[in-house]
Amino acid sequence: MDNDNKKLTPLKFLPDRQEMPWGSVEYLLADLGFVDSMACEGWLGGNTLSDILQTYLERLVGETSFEWYGTQFPVLVKKLDVKGRTSLHVNPDDETAGQRYDAFGKTALWYVEAAGPDARLYLGFKQPVEAATFYEACQDGSVGTLLHRITPKPGEFYLIPPGLVHAAKDVQLLEVAECSELWFRLHNWKGTPERELHLEEAFDLIDFRSWKDSLPSADGSSSIPQFTVRTLSLSTPVRCQSGDEDSFHLYICLQGGAVLQAEKDYALRQGELLLVPAELDGYVIRPAREGETASLLEVSLPPRESQDLVSEPAEE
Repeated sequence: MDNDNKKLTPLKFLPDRQEMPWGSVEYLLADLGFVDSMACEGWLGGNTLSDILQTYLERLVGETSFEWYGTQFPVLVKKLDVKGRTSLHVNPDDETAGQRYDAFGKTALWYVEAAGPDARLYLGFKQPVEAATFYEACQDGSVGTLLHRITPKPGEFYLIPPGLVHAAKDVQLLEVAECSELWFRLHNWKGTPERELHLEEAFDLIDFRSWKDSLPSADGSSSIPQFTVRTLSLSTPVRCQSGDEDSFHLYICLQGGAVLQAEKDYALRQGELLLVPAELDGYVIRPAREGETASLLEVSLPPRESQDLVSEPAEE
């Protein structure tokens, strides 16, 4: 890439689909090493997300992201097509993940795109559970009786914080999360493939309290230290000023179609993602067709106190 002084433009990426025992995962945007999204349009087409970030640093992500996350893109976006039932998982928080694994933890937000007739989300516990009771239930296969079950509906949002045991069944989900795939498998359901469990390793990460309704607002808007998400319902053009917010912006088209107008038009069809670099000041987003409405998910980083999570530890 020899255009270091050239203005960055909105970027589209090739999705990366991976088959799973319960269905499939499609990464729309990720900088994970084993998945490194490739730009597919414009003068940066053919370059990976990690290469682009290594070259353009805060011009792409903003100073806040660069200070906290260095040269790793801070969020990932993926689609989960759950035809069966995922195993039961738990995610670590940033502090534990950093201390034990030199990695970031994982907080995630699930948006329900579609739900089958047997759709279920398993989120936490119905009531407080003793650690020994949970361990025994994982061993004898009765753990499902302890879990808080939800019948999801399309258009709903669910926050998956660290410590929350969780699983999904017969549902299509869009996940926005910290750029980490550090999680631990606690239980394989009867009739599903036997895969490695991490129950002992992750036991002290589990929140054994009853599930709390910590959902985002009805429209999905949520601002946590790791990312900010809001939904945009566009019936008329909306002007945005990305450069004033010190953050990149991601736009994922949930329904309909949209056009981002900058120095040229960038079409955004249902299911597609567009990354707007932090240095791009002022652009307009409008519905693809006059008289129609488009629904978008917007993801960015909120302001944070100055702290460098990627610096070298101080010598003792």
